[in-house]
Amino acid sequence: MSLEKLTSKLNEIAEDGKLALAFSGGVDSSILLEVAKLAGIDVLTLTFDLNESRKIPEVRNNDKERCYYCKSLMMKSLKAEAQRAGYDVLCDGTNADDLGEYRPGLRALSEQGVRSPIAEAGITKAELRAIGRELNLPVASEPSSPCMLTRFPYDTFVSDEMISAVTKAEQMVKDAGFKACRVRVYGAESRIEVPFEEITLAEKENLTERLCEALNPIGVEYIQVDPKGLRSGTMDE
Repeated sequence: MSLEKLTSKLNEIAEDGKLALAFSGGVDSSILLEVAKLAGIDVLTLTFDLNESRKIPEVRNNDKERCYYCKSLMMKSLKAEAQRAGYDVLCDGTNADDLGEYRPGLRALSEQGVRSPIAEAGITKAELRAIGRELNLPVASEPSSPCMLTRFPYDTFVSDEMISAVTKAEQMVKDAGFKACRVRVYGAESRIEVPFEEITLAEKENLTERLCEALNPIGVEYIQVDPKGLRSGTMDE
């Protein structure tokens, strides 16, 4: 049923049989791309260099509205590129769950006239993953990969060195066998988030000691496995 709903919504949006897609390579946009192709729609995939958005002060300083500023620049740029290529409609991978969370970037999508077929069809993340499994897409089982700025508190200047350190730390956690994880940094303290049922295993694996090498250079002195486990929107709590 969800696949049919999404296909119908895509056909409704792509009135001339084609559309442009802001493609991140993540779960949502990857599954959306495959469904659109199966529907026979001509899809132009466009990607954005996030390093461009990091030049914006509100983004670099991790302002609470950072997503709005980033998405504004991103969608304005991609929309212009799409129109130059002859594609009048630009879509993204926002899902129905996103509409109920704190996501200032949604305002930017509305302002730029970007369509969100998954959300408009009322399809949640879980339902979208089910569509992916139905189509035998490996990406359906991949963990979500939110922006790296979500690893730091709001109003914190985030340097390239900080992003690189956390990226390295998270890869170390994944290499230890934890496919889904986040490494959050709160000044001199860092917390490792893994699924709640894997917390005991994470503690036995001595992950805190392993991550010292990656995080000490950016001022982290204390690392612990978060007892609340992996969850979305930690910095909004």
